[in-house]
Amino acid sequence: MGPLCFLILINDALTDTPHRWKYVDDSTVGIPINTRQPDYSPLQSTLDRLMKWTEENKVTINHTKTVVMHFCTSSQAVARPQLSVGSHPLQLVHSTRLLGVTVDDRLRWKQHVINIVRTASYKLYMLRRLKSLGKPAKELREVYTTFILPTLMYASPAWFSSLTLTQQQQLERTQKRACKIILGPAYDGYDNALTTLSLPRLSSKHREALWKFGRGLLCLPRHRHFLPPDAPPPRCATRHINKLVPIRAPKTDWYKNSASPSIVHMINSV
Repeated sequence: MGPLCFLILINDALTDTPHRWKYVDDSTVGIPINTRQPDYSPLQSTLDRLMKWTEENKVTINHTKTVVMHFCTSSQAVARPQLSVGSHPLQLVHSTRLLGVTVDDRLRWKQHVINIVRTASYKLYMLRRLKSLGKPAKELREVYTTFILPTLMYASPAWFSSLTLTQQQQLERTQKRACKIILGPAYDGYDNALTTLSLPRLSSKHREALWKFGRGLLCLPRHRHFLPPDAPPPRCATRHINKLVPIRAPKTDWYKNSASPSIVHMINSV
């Protein structure tokens, strides 16, 4: 009953804030800012209302874990926010972990890839140890797909489409190292190892996850608003073509390769 009672307690927090995301005891608040005339007072007002709510409900905010991140891809200098929770000023950071994903203020994924490659590399010790104990390749493959592969796949629809080629190769090399450990002297190349172990390339797994995520958004009414509306039926057709209205022409490759345009392009191509 503990988690359920806690969710009931915090259910009415930040209800008057349109841009909010809550997961158990983790809450994120955001507001759009005009970079030419930045005004952070609405966000400070939201924090003040949240402080009032915590006082009324006899809970506290851990200000040591509360940070501010200013997402801005503009090349021009923009005034940074100076916000506080009660009497505690909030630290402005360039990157932070949000539900297990490392996000930076330029919406690049370099640090996140470094973190998951490091975590997966630590777990490869498990394979080496089991290999030394004489476990067969079939069992080692199951260990890899159960304990190591999920680390390389976690929340991939949010970041895979924006990866650079170098970052994709970093992830692929981690799986390559796992294949070498599993097969040992029988390893004779990455492609042959994938065939022997019945494993797809990580890039294929990530594209599949992105497609499944987009299809879920398309089919679930609760999350349908994350995608653009259905395309109108053509005048001369008798049946509606199940395509999405393409997102407006991207001005930058950064936006073109982000998650939403990539999902729309993938759905329309299928």
